[in-house]
This record gives sequence, C-alpha cells and structure tokens, in this order.
Amino acid sequence: MAVRPVLTIQDERLYKVSAVVKKFDRDLRNLVRDMFDSMDAAAGVGLAAVQIGVLERVLVIDLVEKGFLKGAFVNPYVIEASAEMQIGEEGCLSVPGLSAELKRPRWVKIGYQDLSGAKKTVEGEMLLARAFLHEMDHLDGKVFVDQLEPKLHEALAGDIDRIKHGLPLEHAGVTPAYRKKSRAG
Repeated sequence: MAVRPVLTIQDERLYKVSAVVKKFDRDLRNLVRDMFDSMDAAAGVGLAAVQIGVLERVLVIDLVEKGFLKGAFVNPYVIEASAEMQIGEEGCLSVPGLSAELKRPRWVKIGYQDLSGAKKTVEGEMLLARAFLHEMDHLDGKVFVDQLEPKLHEALAGDIDRIKHGLPLEHAGVTPAYRKKSRAG
C-alpha cells in the first residue's frame, strides 16, 4: 500500500487518546497495510496508528524474527498482567535515536478485535508483553520516555529535548533495541 511518515515526539497528536474503532471495513484493512509498510520501512517491530497520524485504536506487531508473532490488533485492552516485572531496554520509532530501560509487567493477556471485528485474546511475555504495552501506551497518548524512572528521565532530558525540537542526538549511532536490526532486548 503506502509508507507513511512516522510522527516524532514534537507532534502533539502523539499525546492524544485514540478513538475506538467501530467500522471494520476496507479502510481499516488499508490502514493496517500502511502501518505494516511504514513499520517495516523504519525497521520497527511495533507501530500504533497514531504514530502515522491516525487517531484510532489500532496497533501492529511483527516479532516473527524473534520467535513470537505478527498481527494487527484493534481496540486492544489489558485483561490481566503479571505482578512480576521485567526491566528492559525500549526504543521507539517516534523517539529516533534514543533507548532506555523501562520496567513493565513480564506477562500480559490482551483482549482485542481482529480485522473483521471478532473478539479474541492473546498472551505474551517478555519482549512480546513489552511490545503490546508500549504500543497500547501510544493509543492512550503516552510515549515511553515520559514513563521513565525520574532519575533516568532527568539524565536523558537533554536528548529528549533535542528530539522534541527535531534536532539529531549528539551521540548519533545509538540504535534503539526496539528495532528489528539491532541487538535483542
């Protein structure tokens, strides 16, 4: 279909709550194709519709290379999450060049609708749980850098500010772990 530009954190749309999808039609399928194309072009493993400027509760994940799954998830919500936490490095296509450690549940069970509107559930742990929660945060207007531990957020404040102003990071060459062509994480 089409590769759409990925919004970065200077765009206010990333901080808005996405609307519930009510129509399961050709437009939704075309959006999902564009999302996969856009994510693949940016070498990402997950993308929320808002990241390409569409404020609808849709996300795509492609973690096949890491041994998990590839799919589109409409109107996703957390049914259950483990109390046991994991700490792992996250990056984001909307925060280019920056990655940082973030604490998230080790396991989640997600409810969602497929592209025909059928209700389904899926479970994920470790990287898959992290990917689901990261992308679902986008649907609620949250970006991972705003959820970092206060000391880490303060340490990265200069880099975050540079990205918010559309400036490259001084230590260019840092590749987010949240991309396909990087170290596992």
